[in-house]
Amino acid sequence: MKKILFIAIISVLYLGSCTERIDIELDEQKYSRIVVEGSISTDTTSHLVMITKTGDYFENQPPEPVAGATVTISSDEEEFILAEQPENSGKYYTLPDVYGQVGKEYTLRILLNEEIGGKTEYTASNAIFPIAALDSITLEYHDDWGPYNFWEVKCYVLDPPTTDFYMFHVFRNDTLMNDTITNVGVTDDIFYNGNYTNGIGVAYLNQAYNSQKISEGDVITLKVSRITEEYYDFIWQVQTEVSYQTPLFSGPPANVKGNISDGGFGFFAAYSRSEASTVVPEI
Repeated sequence: MKKILFIAIISVLYLGSCTERIDIELDEQKYSRIVVEGSISTDTTSHLVMITKTGDYFENQPPEPVAGATVTISSDEEEFILAEQPENSGKYYTLPDVYGQVGKEYTLRILLNEEIGGKTEYTASNAIFPIAALDSITLEYHDDWGPYNFWEVKCYVLDPPTTDFYMFHVFRNDTLMNDTITNVGVTDDIFYNGNYTNGIGVAYLNQAYNSQKISEGDVITLKVSRITEEYYDFIWQVQTEVSYQTPLFSGPPANVKGNISDGGFGFFAAYSRSEASTVVPEI
């Protein structure tokens, strides 16, 4: 046993001493790709398309915005021209009176001043499907769900007898609470397809976090979006990619599949929305 321990210690010391610094030089110009995040919905608002490009893996800097591009969103009947605001920000907005129509397919077209990934033009398309109007939402307080408790947002709606996919955003007094893609709730309707949901839980507010805390008298609004299966899969992939993985059972990381043409990253989404509000009651 002593000989085995001695050999093990020597092996660890030997392996620990065999280190060498390796500097990997990446050709940013050759391997850079465009990254797009944008959408159009049935809401009447300024719709946003953000364009950046990938950077060096070892460079701890924010993504570089793509400025000066010509950006449009169009259907078979109309075209919206987006303006960059502010200048050199890579953020492109429609006019505030723009809205998408149910039953239409919308195409995003981006024309660049300089090539990214060997291309100067990128496109993506997505369709808007109809959504059932929400009847109402309620809030249920759970004081036995952990030390800080939870509020559950429950949804009442008649789901149509079709295969549908949904995305959920929660607002507190008009402020979006789940404003990152990793916190957005998405689901299919496999468990209630064609039935009345009768108060199914769609969002859970952990009162341990300031960003999720709500108080008596707050107005809580749930906005439900009917999204395409392709966008549903994209969000799931993103959330899986950035969440904790157990190495023993997880596969290797891979690029998330979006709908941007010619090897671009990201997604351009189109969806219909329905919403309902309620007031936080006294506990």
